Amino acid sequence: MPLKKVRSLAVALLVILGCVCLHGCGGGTSSAPPTNEPARRRPSTTPASDGRSVLITGRSVAYGWMSSWGYPGSGTVRKNGYVFSYGELDGENIVSSFADITEGLPPGSVVFFKFCFVDFDGSNLARRERELDEVVATARSRDLRLVVGNALPVRKQDGNVRIVAEDREFNRLVERAASENPGVWVLDLNGILAGDDGFLEPGYQTGDSHPNDRAYSAIDRAFFPLLDAVFEGAGR
Repeated sequence: MPLKKVRSLAVALLVILGCVCLHGCGGGTSSAPPTNEPARRRPSTTPASDGRSVLITGRSVAYGWMSSWGYPGSGTVRKNGYVFSYGELDGENIVSSFADITEGLPPGSVVFFKFCFVDFDGSNLARRERELDEVVATARSRDLRLVVGNALPVRKQDGNVRIVAEDREFNRLVERAASENPGVWVLDLNGILAGDDGFLEPGYQTGDSHPNDRAYSAIDRAFFPLLDAVFEGAGR
């Protein structure tokens, strides 16, 4: 083979190998996340300059709540003069995921936190108390304003009297945490959604213990006045 042709083939081969290497090392346009990225939604925004932004942290109920406001699944949604973003908690690592999601938020940012109804089984109050204390400590160490939702009630067929008793005791712990820690407020989800028996009101039920849109509307009627108070009491 002529020397000139061999050189041409060698150059072409080097070009091809270079392109392959660039794509494999991140030079391509793939949007796949790194393999060590936590498998949860992280907030896609920081508080707006007008100071009316709120980060909602939670799981399926929190996501459904934001969806009732028109949240498209990413970015932000506006409701009643506020801008909301969403950070998904890891049910197996609630405290550490809360710390990850809120890392880097400016001091004074407003964050909502709650446990899911499946986090209470009637026998794990001590763990939930410890996690609540750690979440509050994280928020205070970062000078965040924290709104804590208390225990979500479940349908009667999904729970038992032990869970109801645990919910009520946890609600007292949340009230105590707010009274002892400046910058912590309580959204009384249980008082809004539970009947006298402590279970989720039938009119607020879906096919399971997730609340329906009527329930979210009832929560809104308490939540937005509470948010107004949080923003007005920034130095509390």
